[in-house]
Amino acid sequence: MVDGNSGKYFTTGEFAKLCNVKKQTLIHYDEIGLFSPDIKNEKGYRYYSYQQFEVFSVITLLKEVKMPLKEIKWFLTNRSPIELINLFKEKSIELEKK
Repeated sequence: MVDGNSGKYFTTGEFAKLCNVKKQTLIHYDEIGLFSPDIKNEKGYRYYSYQQFEVFSVITLLKEVKMPLKEIKWFLTNRSPIELINLFKEKSIELEKK
């Protein structure tokens, strides 16, 4: 863990362990613009804040209901209470069909 100006930050490896994913997953998510670190220094090192764990948990939950990464990215960019309600309705209908 690294100290930054506004608190503690996790390296990519530490944050990956915290989220129970591979480092490559975090790097991939950053490359596609889905989930980027709070800090990326001049050497390219990525640092994640503890607050980002909540957003990553949302991504994990949406992946578990088989939402494609492209849709997750759109949802995170446009999230609002109405969008969340619409998402739950849509996923409920999909689950009922199965």
